[in-house]
Amino acid sequence: MAGPTAALTPLHRSDGSASYTCPSTGNQIIGSVNGPVELPGRRDAQKPEESTLEILVKPGTAPGGVGERYAEGILRGVLGRLILGREKGFPRRGIVITLVVLGGESGAKVARGDSYLPMLPALLHTALLALLSASIPMSMTYTATIVAVTGSGEIIRDPSVKDVKTATSLHVLAFTSKGHLLLNESEGSFDFDTWERVYERAYTICRGIRVGGADGDVNMVEDVDGWSLESFVRETVEDKIYHDYAWKIDAD
Repeated sequence: MAGPTAALTPLHRSDGSASYTCPSTGNQIIGSVNGPVELPGRRDAQKPEESTLEILVKPGTAPGGVGERYAEGILRGVLGRLILGREKGFPRRGIVITLVVLGGESGAKVARGDSYLPMLPALLHTALLALLSASIPMSMTYTATIVAVTGSGEIIRDPSVKDVKTATSLHVLAFTSKGHLLLNESEGSFDFDTWERVYERAYTICRGIRVGGADGDVNMVEDVDGWSLESFVRETVEDKIYHDYAWKIDAD
């Protein structure tokens, strides 16, 4: 199957930005990061020793609703643990992340009342790439994926809109670059054995690594679809750096 596509700094009036195309729905997300900035509003809401994280998720052509607020809460919880908000220049300042969800080639959008789980990995990756573009200090990076479990027990990576509607359960998992489980959001009916299979599949999708053997040996493997999200994020950043410094490389 085709993988995601991404680009850094598509916007030129923000401190950092990124675009990301979701492989399952075709939705494109544009993300921007500004920080550290002075936050308008009540001064008593500012944190005296670290930065305040503001996250806005917006549909491209409609006002936000409950689904967007749900996604904002998850993103705030994930990124709040990774962004080093106590760095010099960040206390009493804000880091503002804006994510705009646009319709894909098929015009697919998250309708009001639909689950936002299928969009979460794309939102997380867009936010990560935009933060890297803005040089916001982070303790580590991460990758995230969604898998669907069918009635027959098959695990589907990046399920389509049709797969999502017919699945017995949906699972979004995110892993840090150190291999720790960072996020686990699930909906539907499943048992613990199913979740363990989902965990192993998602870990391989995100990191391209499988833990196997009785002694817990770590094996580097290619995912069954031929690529891992961790390598995708790394190559996206490397391509941007190479493009920005191509003149220097050619001169050398």
